[in-house]
This record gives sequence, C-alpha cells and structure tokens, in this order.
Amino acid sequence: MDGDAPTLQEITQLTRQELTAKRDDDAIRECGRAALALLTTDPELATRLAYQKLHDVPYKDVRTCWRRLYTDANLWTVLRLVEGRNEEAAKEAQQQLESSEGTEEDWINETIKALDMALILTGAPAREDLVELWFSSLQRHLYPHEPSRQSHSPSETAPLRPCKRRKLSVPSLSNMPSKFVTILPTPAPTLEYPIPRTHAPSFEAFQRKLDDPNSHTPLIIEGAIQHWPALDERPWNNPSYLMRQTLGGRRLVPVEIGRSYTDEAWGQRILTFREFMETYMLNRLRVHDAPGEEPTTTTTKTNKTQPSKEQPQTGYLAQHDLFTQIPSLRPDICIPEYCYCTPSPTPKPPTSPHSSSPSSPSSPSPTPTQPLLNAWFGPAHTISPLHTDPHHNILAQVVGYKYVRLYAPCETSRLYPRGREAGGVDMGNTSAVDLEEVGVGVGPGGEGEELGAEERKRAFEERFPRFREARYVEGVLGPGECLYLPVGWWHYVRSLTPSFSVSFWF
Repeated sequence: MDGDAPTLQEITQLTRQELTAKRDDDAIRECGRAALALLTTDPELATRLAYQKLHDVPYKDVRTCWRRLYTDANLWTVLRLVEGRNEEAAKEAQQQLESSEGTEEDWINETIKALDMALILTGAPAREDLVELWFSSLQRHLYPHEPSRQSHSPSETAPLRPCKRRKLSVPSLSNMPSKFVTILPTPAPTLEYPIPRTHAPSFEAFQRKLDDPNSHTPLIIEGAIQHWPALDERPWNNPSYLMRQTLGGRRLVPVEIGRSYTDEAWGQRILTFREFMETYMLNRLRVHDAPGEEPTTTTTKTNKTQPSKEQPQTGYLAQHDLFTQIPSLRPDICIPEYCYCTPSPTPKPPTSPHSSSPSSPSSPSPTPTQPLLNAWFGPAHTISPLHTDPHHNILAQVVGYKYVRLYAPCETSRLYPRGREAGGVDMGNTSAVDLEEVGVGVGPGGEGEELGAEERKRAFEERFPRFREARYVEGVLGPGECLYLPVGWWHYVRSLTPSFSVSFWF
C-alpha cells in the first residue's frame, strides 16, 4: 500500500469481509464444521483447539488447516477487542478490558498479542498481508502525527509489505541509553590463525571463488554493507529506535533462555520486545557498562554460570525471521549481492570412524530460491555452540562484535558430532565439544586461567583426545563487516559485546 495506513474502521471492515468470505479451496475447511462454527461463537475456544493441534505432532507435520484455524480464530478475537471499544454488542469484552487500569492500553496490547502469536506460531497462512495491515493501522492509531515510513530498500531486495508509520517514543523510553555499549573488552581475544580479510570484492570475483569447491573457504569482507541505514541513519545501535519500530516494545518475539541450546536448562519464551530489552539487554548494559569489565557472575569448575541478583539468565533473540514478522526493519538492510552467486557443489565430508555416533554433519540442502534471512540479537556472552549449517552463509554484523572460530568439514572426525539423542532428535550437526570449557574467545587472563583450570583441561582432553589436532581459523567480526561461511564448515560464535547480526543463507 503506497498511501496512508488504513484506519481502524477500515481494517476492521476489511477483516470481517475476509473472514466471512467462503472459499472452496481454503484449507481451513478441513477442520470440520464444528471447529469452524467456534470461530464466530467462541474464538478463544477455537484458538485453544488449534493450539492443541499445533503441538500434537512435530511442527513439520502440522496440517495447514490447523494453522489456518489458529490464525483466523485470533483475527476474530481481534475484531471483538477492537469493536468492543464502542459497540454495545461487545459489552462483555469491554467489561473485561475495563476490569484493570488503562483500558486503551489493554485492548492494544491484547490485539498485538493475538496478531503476533498468529505470526510466530503459524506464519499466518493466507492472512500475512491482512495481519501486516493491522500493524500499520495500529501504528496510525497510536501515532497519528508521524509521517508514513517509506521503503528505502533497493530494487534487488524482496518485495515489501505495506509501509509502516514510525512510532513516537513512549515516555518510559526517555530513560533508555542513546546506544548500546559496544567497546571491545580488554583484553580482546588473541587470534592465532586469523580468517583472511578482503575489501568488498566484486560480484564476479566472489563468483569465481565459489566456482571452485577448493576455494570454499571462510572470508571476512569489509566495506560491503556500509550503505545500510541500520548502521547510520536508522541505527540499530539505538535502543529507542528499535523500540519505536516494535510499537513501543509491544511486539512479541521468541527468545532463547539459557547459555546454549545444548544445555538441559535451555528453553524458549515468547516475550514482548520491551521485556526482552529491559530484562536481557538494558539490565546487563547498566550492570556492565564499563568497557572491559567482566560480567557479574560466578563461574564454577564446570563452567556453569551462576547469575547474580542483578543478572538474569542469558536471553537471545536467535535465528528468528524477524524481518517477515516486523517488516518495518526490513528497509534498514539490503541483501548482499554475494548471496546471488551460484556456488559449485560441495563434496560431502566422509563419515568419521572416530565419531561417538554414526551420525555425520547435515548434508547441504537444496539451494533456496531466495536468500533466507534471520536475526541474531542479544547481550554480550551469548554463544552459538560448535555446529554446521546446511547452506552457504553471509553473516552481516550490524551492532557490536562477535568472535568466531571455524573448522573445515575435513576436521569432523576430531570434533565429535553428537549424533542422535534422546527422543530421536538428530544432533549430528552439533559438536559434543563445548568450547566454553577451554575459554575460547575470552582472551588471555580470562576463564581459562581460573582456579581449577588444569583439572578441567585434563578431563576435557580425556573426553576429546583428538580435538587438539583439529585445525581452525578465527576472527572478530565488527560493525559493517561480513563473514562468508561456506556450507558444512563447523562454527562457534560468541558475542563480545551487545550484538545484532543478520544471517543470509543462500
């Protein structure tokens, strides 16, 4: 939509028209008459029914009809919330909202929650554009004096959904820092085998590199994304800017809670962006805002981090398709042209006879028709454990610094892939080696020299005797830099500061 966002009245009318239209080919009809009848009579019950169906089987096996039911049930709930503000027919919904303070704020929060849950849990099949129009309308309602946010993306980017209005800061945003503290800690990691660097190669030069499987090697690229608005005019390093682009922090995001997805205590929660920022980003920023200071934690001999009263568990907005969910951030970046190169086939690495299981790293997947974008946003000390990905990757660093250590596919036998674990989950693309145990990426004088380090080192080498033979390269990725990560390469990533990155699988 090139003009103004729709008013609440306009989007409400459009939504009712869409929800009541009958389409014989709509997958939602497979839910059955009883389930469909709930949409208009009891949308909350329809939501609970669909939610149960979404979790009865692995997500890849969920039928589209139940995803459609969950989405439409949430949209019917939204209609009740919005229409309940003024219409006598929705007195019950209005009374429920008025049972607590701040009725206006309540219905807006509940509306955003219903819309975002549909996007996060189901992708809102057949309703993506309608949901996005709702967010545009809510922005217009909340901030009527803001000019429409026009797209700044270049022609090569994917088509954008309707333009959004930039949102005014809510009063509490005035207490936020003007930017994240992203000064490299002291001492910085020592790089023994640095990843090669180059300045913005041409498209043709990068294609030549990908033509030869033997030259599928990591490369840090400088100067290729300096034109991104996210680095300057619309800075992602500004917490208030990110809050404005998420409706004052009201939008919901999936957050990983815990040190690493390989830990038993690891989990996921859906939080408002404001809660994520205040709990995991800004709280840590206030506690650790002096460059080079160590975090306020206690590290045991097993390297388990015990949070202090001031510091919660690590929260990481990791590998999330944020730009589909919140397209207002999408014009702040561009897809690097290197993602449109065509890599030559990569030979499959041999299965390791020394691995603790017969599993081997995941084989390359079919090349995506379009680059796959994911956001990685979190405080300092977030990690991605040593693992492989099924696609070539351009990892673009927007905010802060990350340490990366990479191992070629030929080193697989020395990296001890985890294999198939309890519950039948295939973890063959993840190493059993925990690089945190040996203080990788923390710099000299860090965790590796604490009391008991020698005992831990001996125990580590007994468990993984061949790991010390594995050859690697390493580097520190800073704002405006990209890492080309070939398919099949093992990689460990650690944030040295608050960090915002975007990965482009191709």
